[in-house]
Amino acid sequence: MIQLTKELPFEIREIIEKVKNGTIKIDIEHKGLNPMLRTHEQISNRITFAIVLASMIVGSSLIVLSKIPPMWNDIPVIGLVGFLAAGILGFWLLISILRHGKM
Repeated sequence: MIQLTKELPFEIREIIEKVKNGTIKIDIEHKGLNPMLRTHEQISNRITFAIVLASMIVGSSLIVLSKIPPMWNDIPVIGLVGFLAAGILGFWLLISILRHGKM
């Protein structure tokens, strides 16, 4: 205990000097943050995917309304391909959401 009382003022002075000089280092260890970060990343990916999917649907709708050839049954082929791709990707997103059990 006597040793502690002798060393404590020196250690406090040393800490104050490090703070003044800007050379103090603090190590922070987070616990339990990884699952939250993983969930946040998954949500961000799904939102991004849904926005891209919505833009494909809107773009395909505009192409279908513009009547740009080549046509198949009076529907532009490029628009049909866009709708087909959006449908497949939308189904894939739905399966992914249902598989992980979180909506």
